[in-house]
Amino acid sequence: MEITPVIATLTAAGFGSLMTLLVAVVVQKTTLKRERNHKLWERQVAVFEESLRHERNLAQKRRDAMRDPEGDLFLSLDQVFQEADIAKISANLELYGSPEMRAAHQAAWEAFRDWMLEFIQWQVHNKRTGPGHEEEVRAEAVRETTKRWPNVEKLSTKAEEAHEELAKAMRGKAIFEPIASHVSPPNRQLPGSGA
Repeated sequence: MEITPVIATLTAAGFGSLMTLLVAVVVQKTTLKRERNHKLWERQVAVFEESLRHERNLAQKRRDAMRDPEGDLFLSLDQVFQEADIAKISANLELYGSPEMRAAHQAAWEAFRDWMLEFIQWQVHNKRTGPGHEEEVRAEAVRETTKRWPNVEKLSTKAEEAHEELAKAMRGKAIFEPIASHVSPPNRQLPGSGA
């Protein structure tokens, strides 16, 4: 069978149409994937932002309590916890956070909790140092507050460091990950560059 110019033209047109269709499908899939990844990244950043805002509020209340240790810690913390939906933040971090970020968040929470428990114990003893308590109770309370305060300061420093590590992990994930994933070869100086 001989290939005529009409058959060759129809075959070329069919092949060209098929290739155009394949290219259109590939471009569409790539565009959808890129759009999905961008939306996912935007969602991750929103979660990091919400979590970081809550952590910053906790850190600020801790700093305020260290400056004015006789203030009402529960009242100031109540305000922070009313402003944040902790269950939502935790669920979103579970969904969108990397294992390193979840570990940094857990470490920040545990450091804050340890500081808070020690600080509350210090406050309990400190309240017994004032008038209205027997001399023996006051003397024991002064000894306890003197003994506990260095540990309160140490735990406050540890909580501050854990908060900074969490903020650093979130900034690295939110800002540098999309950039670093496209750097070839990876820049070892950028956080999150995978190198």
